[in-house]
Amino acid sequence: GAFAFLLIIILSIYFAAQETGVDDFIRLVVPVKHQEYAVNLWKRSHHKIGLWMQGQLILSLIIGVLGYLWLSIFQVPYAFLLAIFAAIIEIIPVFGSVISGIVAVVIAASHGGMELALIIGIGFLVINLLQSNLIYPLVVKRVVGVPPIMVILAMIAGGQIAGFLGVLLSVPIAAAIQEFVSDIEKAKAKELRPFVEKLVTKS
Repeated sequence: GAFAFLLIIILSIYFAAQETGVDDFIRLVVPVKHQEYAVNLWKRSHHKIGLWMQGQLILSLIIGVLGYLWLSIFQVPYAFLLAIFAAIIEIIPVFGSVISGIVAVVIAASHGGMELALIIGIGFLVINLLQSNLIYPLVVKRVVGVPPIMVILAMIAGGQIAGFLGVLLSVPIAAAIQEFVSDIEKAKAKELRPFVEKLVTKS
């Protein structure tokens, strides 16, 4: 697993270093008659992935603000730094908010004892639940255009299939699949259009 992960990173760097690296790779592995469509699908998916990254940045900002407000209310030291840490690590889906919550609880316990740690822990738990089940799906829907239920299912499926890496890549892959399914639906509609037009003409 570690070797495969390292190989993915190395190949990604090489492909990214070339302007048409991924395009060339797709043309290499896809049959000639499907190459143009495959490249076009990749470019549209690439655009979706870019939008997904924008959504992640918006989500990080929201989590950072919420974390700072909660920590400031109870005067936890280093509230601003903890909020920045929470915003940065939120780039990691699901696990990011858990890690930042643990760090905040530890600092709260060292400053105000177990009572303050419990309060901060409950607050970050609520933020984590809101992030996972409400904010994240809605942000992805607004920015990327993937329905919230599809986001949740994609993250669950990705985690079951490939663990952390699956969760990380679940939304971009779901966006690509959505583009592919949309193409299939358009192709079927185009094939059925003459038949429907004939029925309308006869009626």
